[in-house]
Amino acid sequence: MSLIKKKVCLLGDVGVGKTSLIRRYVENKFDDSYLTTIGVNISQKTVQASDHSEIRFMIWDIEGFTEGEAVSANYFIGAAGALIVADLTRLTSIEAIPDIIRSFRKTAPKARLILVGNKTDLINESHPGLVLFKKAAKELNLLQITTSAKSGKNVGMCFERLAEKLKKD
Repeated sequence: MSLIKKKVCLLGDVGVGKTSLIRRYVENKFDDSYLTTIGVNISQKTVQASDHSEIRFMIWDIEGFTEGEAVSANYFIGAAGALIVADLTRLTSIEAIPDIIRSFRKTAPKARLILVGNKTDLINESHPGLVLFKKAAKELNLLQITTSAKSGKNVGMCFERLAEKLKKD
C-alpha cells in the first residue's frame, strides 16, 4: 500500500478556530486560550481512506485573513486542498469566504475545497450565521460541514471528506 502525501491549507478570518480544529484533529485536544497564528504552522496526520489507501496530510495552519491585508500567496503553493473555515457566530467571517476563495484560487486553482462552519457549540439551528453559511455554500456549490473544535463534533469528518476528494486526484 502506498502513502500519498497531500498539502492541505486551513484558511479563514482571524479567530475562526483554524488552529483549534487542527489541534482537535491531530492531538484530540482543545484549549480555550486564543493565540493568533503568525505566518504558518505545519502539522501532519495520516488518514486511511475508505479504499484502505493512506493519505498523509501536511496541514498548513495559515494566519487569519484580516480586512485590507493580504495573506502571502506563497503559503498556497502546492496545496491539493483547503478547508475554508468560518465562525458561525461572526457573520463577517462568513461574508469573507468568497474573497478568501478567490485569493486562494489564484495560486491553487485545482485544489479541492470544503467549507467549514465552526463553533456550533455556541449557536442553535435557527442562528443567522448558520443560515448565511448554508446559503454561501449553496451559492459557491461547495460541500459544507458544521463543526465544533471544542466538542470535536464533525472535526474528523472534514478531513475524511477532503481525503475522499483528494484520493480521486
